[in-house]
Amino acid sequence: MRKVVLGLVVLVVIAVGVVVFAFDAIVKNGIESTGSRVLQADVTVDSVGISPVSGSGGIQLLRIGNPEGFNEPYAMELGGLDVGVDVGSVFSDVIVIDRIIIDSPVITYETRLTSDNIRTLLANLGGGSTGQAPQEETGGSGKRVIIRDFRMLGPRVNVASALGSAEVVIPDLQLQNIGEENAAVTVAEAGRQILTALNRQLIQADLPTVEMLRERVDEEVQELRDRAGQQVEELEEQVEEEVENLRDRVRSLL
Repeated sequence: MRKVVLGLVVLVVIAVGVVVFAFDAIVKNGIESTGSRVLQADVTVDSVGISPVSGSGGIQLLRIGNPEGFNEPYAMELGGLDVGVDVGSVFSDVIVIDRIIIDSPVITYETRLTSDNIRTLLANLGGGSTGQAPQEETGGSGKRVIIRDFRMLGPRVNVASALGSAEVVIPDLQLQNIGEENAAVTVAEAGRQILTALNRQLIQADLPTVEMLRERVDEEVQELRDRAGQQVEELEEQVEEEVENLRDRVRSLL
């Protein structure tokens, strides 16, 4: 009887492990495939750990690549996300997400003469000047979502341009009720609302101007020159010391 009970316990543990692994894999694959498709940029996730019972857990190292035509490898690096999902909705047409809380995300804001990477991602979602809806929406297929609470806490922005780079801090970003009961939104629409709010924060932020970036480059160049000059002086001192030591050895032989 004891062997039977132990066997059942082992089977239950294995079954739970399979369910947990499958659940996390479904969430990870869903984020990467759907995110990459609607943003038209590579979206990768290092790992997902969400309880299939409570729906609470985390997503580690979610990265959103830069759209085509930009030099920096990533537009966003989201080190850790605290999430809460209505587990019963995962396999339905509408996924209900109670919370997404991102702590200290790193955003690379790469600017060009006429555009930037954030606005390009927004245009890929159908939120740009073209006004065209992405294929996911026009096709009438795909999951829809409701996000009750979305927060970016302590976001850091790396402003990158051909002239140089600088880091700035923008206020926390918080959105509530992206999608509502009986009016869920597509993944593209949810992303569009989030990126629109982020773009608004960037526009209102005290971002470095072209002249400030140029001055920063000049300062970095001057620092390099100073360090190079110091290294040259140290090298000259070492050479003089070695020459003097050599002279001393020659004198001792005479």
